[in-house]
Amino acid sequence: MENFDIFISFKNTDSNGRQTEDSRIAEMLYKEFCSRNISAFYSNITLLKLGESVYKRSIDNALDTAKILVLIGTDLECIESRWIKYEWESFHTDILNGVKTDGEIITYTRNINSHSLPRALRSYQNCSITDMDVSSFCAFAENVLNRINASRQAGVPAQDSSSRQEGPANASVLLKAGSHHKSVYSSSYSNEISRLKIQAFNSSSSDQIALDHIRDHGGFREHSVILDAGCAYGYVAEDRFGHADWADKILCIDNNESVIEKARQMHTNPKMIFEAADLESEDFSEQFQNILDRHGIEKIDIIFSALTLHHLKNPNKVLRKLRRFLAENGRIILRGSDDGSKLCYPDHDLMTQIIQKSLTAEGVSDRLNGRKLYTQLADSGYRNIRIFSNMKDLSSIDYDDREGLFKESFAYRSDYFRKAYEKDPSDMRRRNDYEWMLAALELFEQQFYERNFWYCEYDYIAVAEK
Repeated sequence: MENFDIFISFKNTDSNGRQTEDSRIAEMLYKEFCSRNISAFYSNITLLKLGESVYKRSIDNALDTAKILVLIGTDLECIESRWIKYEWESFHTDILNGVKTDGEIITYTRNINSHSLPRALRSYQNCSITDMDVSSFCAFAENVLNRINASRQAGVPAQDSSSRQEGPANASVLLKAGSHHKSVYSSSYSNEISRLKIQAFNSSSSDQIALDHIRDHGGFREHSVILDAGCAYGYVAEDRFGHADWADKILCIDNNESVIEKARQMHTNPKMIFEAADLESEDFSEQFQNILDRHGIEKIDIIFSALTLHHLKNPNKVLRKLRRFLAENGRIILRGSDDGSKLCYPDHDLMTQIIQKSLTAEGVSDRLNGRKLYTQLADSGYRNIRIFSNMKDLSSIDYDDREGLFKESFAYRSDYFRKAYEKDPSDMRRRNDYEWMLAALELFEQQFYERNFWYCEYDYIAVAEK
């Protein structure tokens, strides 16, 4: 059986028996692949070479060996036609079932909005025939093929930006999503100021669990100093501590100087102090000590940090640094999120694809940090660690709150892809990833307003002592 690198899928003739435009494009692709010494299955020629009398057997053999399926489409009816649908659905199923762990589908279309493609195809790479000529497309496909081959030679599965799994396989993908880099997230992204305000409101009940625990165990001291590490615009610090009669000062730090300046303008509470400081800078300890000295602060009584650790390259190192500034028997409160806690019903496929696509974004944060809080605190020298969880869901909330929960948990995900695309607008992969995420989020947001749709997620809150 001959092995193929690429399977070219196309509708050969129309209902009147005439050659389709797709067939002419397929022939040009085949010739270009041959000139690049890439083994491609092109049925009009390959079946003649094989001499097979059974069409389906030849197709199946080629599908089994191919690493990439290129699907040509100038008409949706052609893509949905019997044999063409059989080809891409078979290839797609092999990817989902782990038969082709590094397999890839690339659609090459014209006059077809990528959002109009069959749902199974929307999360794959889509290239426009109008914007990308045959030579450029084949060069793009060759790069994908080279990446797959290099990964196989290295003995690891290729992790392409468009790799997908659904259903039970989602767990295995999530477990590989640990962050080993600093997130490129910025609180100055467009609309982030309003999203963070919604988030502060939605997570109030979660933080209250931690505050109640500290109060019940005698952790509130008179004249306390609070540190909010990663404060952004200060919404949470103001709400949780701004009116606490036992707190004298609330020191809020963030690495974004423009956000800190905006926060200073937004808050008039005399207890609140805003300073720019990068938790992961080499000289953070020295910088932070200087900040404390300027404001006459000896020690921190309560460290609070919400949804910050998952953006850091080395959370444990930061927690150890912060511990040095914590008063004896002082408390720390951490709030994290975890994409593994997100559930919805009845249709989970789109959410699963969005989450998995998010994990492939350049500079994405650690989307599984919630489950790591206990270990991170224990490894960093804290004691009496308690972990709490608080569920947020769509039941018994109104239309506006549904919109807010969607914005908090999903709307920002396109920003990672937008930022990557803006670095190089000529990069088709980045553009397709960005456009796919925008379209997927738009579709998923619509589900949030459907009466029979249910969604939930958990906040994870950790409390510990020095």
